Amino acid sequence: MKNTIKILLLVFGTMFFSSCESELEQLPNNSVTPGSYYTNLEEFEAATRGVYAGFLSGAYYGGSFLSRPDIMTDNVIIAQEGRLSNRNFFEWRHAPNLAWGFMRAPYIIINRSNLILENLDNLSAGADRNNIEGEARATRALALFDLARVFSQIPTQSASASQSLGMPIITVTDPTIQIPRPTVEATYTYIIDELEAAKNLVNTNNGSGRFNKDAVNALLSRAYLYNGDDLGAINAANDVTASVSSRSTFSGIWTDSNEDGVILKINQDRILDGVGIGIEWSQSANGNVVPEYVMAFDLFNLYDNTDIRKSAYTLIQSDASGNFYNTIIKMFGEAGQNNGVVDAKVIRAAEVFLNKAEAHANRGEFADALAALDMVRSNRYSGFTSPGETGAALVDAIRLERRLELFAEGHRLFDLKRWNEPVVRNTTNGEFFDGTGTPIPAAFANFAAGDTQFQLPIPQSEINIYPDFQQNPGY
Repeated sequence: MKNTIKILLLVFGTMFFSSCESELEQLPNNSVTPGSYYTNLEEFEAATRGVYAGFLSGAYYGGSFLSRPDIMTDNVIIAQEGRLSNRNFFEWRHAPNLAWGFMRAPYIIINRSNLILENLDNLSAGADRNNIEGEARATRALALFDLARVFSQIPTQSASASQSLGMPIITVTDPTIQIPRPTVEATYTYIIDELEAAKNLVNTNNGSGRFNKDAVNALLSRAYLYNGDDLGAINAANDVTASVSSRSTFSGIWTDSNEDGVILKINQDRILDGVGIGIEWSQSANGNVVPEYVMAFDLFNLYDNTDIRKSAYTLIQSDASGNFYNTIIKMFGEAGQNNGVVDAKVIRAAEVFLNKAEAHANRGEFADALAALDMVRSNRYSGFTSPGETGAALVDAIRLERRLELFAEGHRLFDLKRWNEPVVRNTTNGEFFDGTGTPIPAAFANFAAGDTQFQLPIPQSEINIYPDFQQNPGY
C-alpha cells in the first residue's frame, strides 16, 4: 500500500502470544515504541495508513476473503487442470487443523486501531482528531464484523443465533489478554454502536481508500440488515450519497480505470505492493489461462446477454491443453495487466441499494423495494424495463440480483447463511465454457441449511495458545 508505515506493534497470534521476558524487552531496529510515537497528527495519519495496510493480508481482502465465500457455494466450480487450490473449502472438509487462518489479520487490524485510540489524547480536540478516531473505530468494527461472519452465526440465521457464540471484543492492546466469546447479540451490538459513533466523527471525504461518512453508513446498512433491523438498514442506506455505477463505466471498475460507485476500497500499488487478489481465480502463463475456479455454468446462464456484468466478470479463455473456460476476470488486473493485482473493493453503492431493497421487502414495502432494486438493474441492462415484481417474486428478484451483482466479492456464503438457505450445486455441468467437463461429485453437491459447518472452526493454533477459547459446535 502507498506510504505504508512499519508495523508499530508486532502481534504474533490473533489476540495473544507467548514469549520469554527477554524477548519481549527487545525491539526491532526499524520499529518504535508507542510511547515515543503518536505525538502529532502526521504520526497518527501514518498509523492510520498502517491500519488499512492490514486489510491486504492474503487471508483477508488481499485474497481469501474475496474468494472462499464463493468457493464454498454454488457460484463457482473447481477447474481440474488447475492447482486444485482451496479444495478443502470447496468440498467443505473443515477441521480445526485445516481451518482458514483468518483470525490473525482482523485482530492485528483491531490491535492497530486500539493503539491509535489509546493514544488519542496526544492530539488536540478538533476535526482532525475526530476523523482519526472515527476511522479507527470504523476499521475496528469492520474487522470484527468480518470475523463474526466467518466464525459465528448471523442473527437472522436461526431463532437461537443471537445467543450463540460471537467473537471476542478487544478494546485494549494487552498482548496477553484472554477474553471469552460473548454472544452474537453482544458482538453485533458493539459493531453497530462503533459504526454509529464513527459516522459522527469521520470526514465527509477522506480521499480514496479510507473510511468516510458514506463508507460508514454503507457498512451500517449491511450490519443492520445482518442483524435483522430492516428499518436501521434503510435509514443507513438513505444516508449514503454515492450513486450506483453506470453501465458505461462498470467494466472499468474492475481494472481500476475508475471508481464509479465504489464507496470503500483498499488501495495498493501494482509495483510496490503487488498483492495478487485475482490469482485466487486463475493465473496466466505463456498466453494461456491456468484456471483455479471458473463461474458455474448455471450461474453464467443467469446473466442476460444485455447485462454488462456478463462481459465484465467473465471471458472465454483457453488453457495450454486447449480447454476453454468462462474464466473469472473480475479481479484479473489493472488495464493491460493479467497479474491479478487490483484494489480490493470492500463496499459499493450497488450493494447499499440491494440492502435497502431487501430491507424494504422484508417490511412488505414492495414499491420502495422495487425502486431500490431497479436503481441497480437499470444500470446493468441495456434497454431495461422494470418487470414490476411484488411479493415473493420481488424477494426472489432481489436475491437473484444480489447474486449476480456481488459475484466474487465475498458475499454468497454469508447471504445463504443469513437467509438460512442450503448450498445446492449443479451435478450435471462441468467446468468448461459450454458446461461440459467434470461435474461436481454428488457428495459435494448439497450442503444443508443450518449445518454447523456454516460457522468455520476456530483454528487449532488459536486454541493451543488459549485453551479456553470455545470451539464452534460440530468440530
